[in-house]
Amino acid sequence: MGVAACTYFTLAIVGISALFAYYNWNFETIVEFSGSFVNNESPSRIKVAESWSKLILQPQEEHRFKRIAVGVNGNVDIILKGSKLINALDSNASFPVYHLVDHPSLRNVKDLKETFAFHHAKGAGGERYMENGEEFRKILKAARTVDGTEYYIGGNAALMAQKLASLIPVGGEVAIGAPVGPKLKPLLHPLLQVPSSSFVDEDEYHIILEFSKGESWGGRVAPIASRFIFSHDVSNSHMSAFEPFIASLKDFKPDLIVISGLHLLESQERSYWKKRISDISELLRTLSSNIPIHVELASMANEDCTKEIATQIFPLVDSIGLNEQELWLLCRVDGGPHCSSHLSGPPSIPVANDIVGWMLKKYSSPRGSRLTRIHFHTLPFHVVAILTTSRWEKPSLVSYCRHPYCIHPSMR
Repeated sequence: MGVAACTYFTLAIVGISALFAYYNWNFETIVEFSGSFVNNESPSRIKVAESWSKLILQPQEEHRFKRIAVGVNGNVDIILKGSKLINALDSNASFPVYHLVDHPSLRNVKDLKETFAFHHAKGAGGERYMENGEEFRKILKAARTVDGTEYYIGGNAALMAQKLASLIPVGGEVAIGAPVGPKLKPLLHPLLQVPSSSFVDEDEYHIILEFSKGESWGGRVAPIASRFIFSHDVSNSHMSAFEPFIASLKDFKPDLIVISGLHLLESQERSYWKKRISDISELLRTLSSNIPIHVELASMANEDCTKEIATQIFPLVDSIGLNEQELWLLCRVDGGPHCSSHLSGPPSIPVANDIVGWMLKKYSSPRGSRLTRIHFHTLPFHVVAILTTSRWEKPSLVSYCRHPYCIHPSMR
């Protein structure tokens, strides 16, 4: 394919010279500098998030999308302190040390304890499917009784649609194609359009277990703050809303399509997710190449499913978004640079740049591939790689960053 343009990145504090990106900044350093942009009384992660909001510019009017369709995963998130829930479920409190086992899926409470303990000890986020619906409902009931439990919009598609609805210019519209039940509907932005085909009788729930940096639990100390997510989500794990979502595009007539939820397919049997990915790819082929499609990835553990998505879906979309977990996994399953077999946290900027550049060249190379853009995002910095043929070629369309910095003039 043609020569790739620059790889753009932005630091959390972009007013500092881009050369500082190569120093070994830790989270506390980033937060310290964030304090010059936001309220110093805010919690650390809120400081960084607020500083991003102040530093990212809105695109020029002529470059803004006016009609955005977002699908296809949505749910209600129940957020609580992970150790509180595990302790509430543990009838044998005299043995507080848990085995560290990263189960690819959860069958019961024991699997949940071991997998949460693994992520807590590593300081790693993650998401897993609970196979047993009865076990999940028992845990959900317990979660509702824990002090401090909160309810929010969940699912990448619903969250992105919610944010876009607050940013869309006057006269613009955002539609959400996802399972919307009686608990989720009142949480959504009033300007969000919900097709009648998206309404369901019961909401899907995801339980989010948070832990903080330095939190001592289960005989170990969390090195950084993060969260572990699990669910028994039937609608989203089957991507049941995908066909109705695609059908709704004919009437809505979007100028941008955003898709998330593919990661949830890995909870199903191999034969199911292989057929489902094939069905989804066929539907994507029916969409006009004049309408850009962005796919947002999320945490996965199944390497075969991940590779199938990369092979079948990536060439059919224009843009991909991912974080460090998906970056390492894709790199590992397809033999990319710098990759080891174990999660080792966010990469440095030069390493991220190498891997993102490799990904763009690999997945844009098949004949007829639409892929021209990859957006890697982690808390302290972003990397956006594009091809010169991309409709996002202009810097104002790449990242809306005040200080984009070109690392490589070419990614041949």
